[in-house]
Amino acid sequence: MAAKISETLLEYAAPVLAQMPPDASRRQQQEALEVIITVWNALVVAQWGQEDLLPGLYRRLEALPQPGRTAMHAIVDALVERKRQHFQDDLRAVGRWELRVKADGELSLWAEARGPSH
Repeated sequence: MAAKISETLLEYAAPVLAQMPPDASRRQQQEALEVIITVWNALVVAQWGQEDLLPGLYRRLEALPQPGRTAMHAIVDALVERKRQHFQDDLRAVGRWELRVKADGELSLWAEARGPSH
């Protein structure tokens, strides 16, 4: 049985999330996950045979000021490569998702997996 999509995403995102400061706010973590999930979904829907959304994502990055543009470009490139090397066969997209706070204050990810028919 495949791991939950939330577990898979956290494994996929680990190198990016590890670069965040230890005191990163919930909002900063949520924004990072938005980018991570956007890249994941773009790659998955292209594998489904739908429109390749990556070129549009890279075009949006061009509107960012430096040095953010270069940093974000490198992050997206790394995520694309990581998906292709380690998660190529996982064709689940992410629908709704939420970053939640557990009773002990730790953050957890809840995510809904979607297939090509959704």
